[in-house]
Amino acid sequence: MTDKESVANQAVAEGGSYELIKRRLSTLGSDLNTQIKQLNNERVNTFGSTDMKVDARVRVRTEHNCVARDIVAIGDTLLFGYNVFLGLKRNITVADVFSLHQIQEQEGEVDIVDVPMQGSFLEHPNFVRDFDELYTYYNKTFLAHVYRQGSKVYAIFRIGERLDDIRVFRWAIDANQQVTYIDNRGERDIKQPENFDFQWHKVTREQQEQGKYPHFNLFDTLFVETIGGSITLKVENNTAEGQGIYSEPVDDPHQSLDDADIRYAKVGELILLKIKPYREDKTRHLIFNCKTQQVLRQDAIAHACIQLPEDHGIIFPGGYYLQSGEHKSFEDSAEDLQLHRVAKSPNGEDFLYIFYEPNEGQYALFGYNLITRTLQNPIYGHGQSIYNNGRAVVFSAESEPSRVHAMQIWQTPFCSEEHASTQPVDNSFFGKIGNPEWFVVFLTYTALLN
Repeated sequence: MTDKESVANQAVAEGGSYELIKRRLSTLGSDLNTQIKQLNNERVNTFGSTDMKVDARVRVRTEHNCVARDIVAIGDTLLFGYNVFLGLKRNITVADVFSLHQIQEQEGEVDIVDVPMQGSFLEHPNFVRDFDELYTYYNKTFLAHVYRQGSKVYAIFRIGERLDDIRVFRWAIDANQQVTYIDNRGERDIKQPENFDFQWHKVTREQQEQGKYPHFNLFDTLFVETIGGSITLKVENNTAEGQGIYSEPVDDPHQSLDDADIRYAKVGELILLKIKPYREDKTRHLIFNCKTQQVLRQDAIAHACIQLPEDHGIIFPGGYYLQSGEHKSFEDSAEDLQLHRVAKSPNGEDFLYIFYEPNEGQYALFGYNLITRTLQNPIYGHGQSIYNNGRAVVFSAESEPSRVHAMQIWQTPFCSEEHASTQPVDNSFFGKIGNPEWFVVFLTYTALLN
């Protein structure tokens, strides 16, 4: 009998075959996890870290006191937009609302400098004419939003009390980053991303299970009711008892099963719920994890909720929730944020979710990494833009008009595909294969471990 057979027989005698297999699998899993971490460290050494960090803090000075509103990067030029209040005696000109700047780096020091407006796209006669007409005929005009979408730049001006009372100026950008004014009729181009990339479904009578404590049956997995003075979630199809795994009180204890407005959605192993009890104004939002059978109250998914790639879970303004049950939220999140756009890094492993609140003009940037399955601390600001090289500029506007506007310059992995293709090629083993291909291997192995 060999030594290995002797050890195996002894293990079987001590703990049984089940314990033996369990220990062997645990050891193999631990060894595989160690190898994956070593491989990932070599990958990071080759391709670099993808963390977002502040490179510099700079200040932009404007001619007049104004409230900063937004910025957008066009090539190596930064278009800065703001609102100035000069009174009724002076006409507002283009130079009172926009300015141009560039980032300069010398001897490791980063600064931002002014760029003359003369000869730029802001001096196009048709644009100046349309701009002057706007401020002449609408006395409540103010700049609300400036952003780039594809090969166009949009400047949205509010001309009334409502958010949809707007006039939209647009410019085209060619392959050489030359800007050409189009017109002031870009309202039809404004297409906001869907705040939910899944469908909410309303419960129906066919899903009701009758009994002493009736409830709605969701996928034969979760059972929901709002009667008897509480919202109750069960994991057993038991209508004889009113107890469940989660409960919270409702205002009206006499409501029937049909009185509450209940909607649901299934995202992987998560069941999301929107519940508005009878005679209540506020809708409650719950997340049920089918794996862990745990429930989390998370009202931040009310305005926007997007699925993370590779079926990792969901992300929303203020945090995320993974299929494993891991979740994170931030208390300082802004209210009423909506999805603005999603950016993907050329390395394939990083995603940037940008949310926007149109009334105050506030952004929230959430960076998620597929390999580490982590969400970086959000970046909040009233203006943001990302250059082709991945460098981002973010600022938070002052509540009072000012001539000095502080901005942060961030290093991010979210450069353009064109910029990534011009970078030197690493001739190492990892470099020849490429980071996007490597991280697919990591995802496969980590999925097996989980």
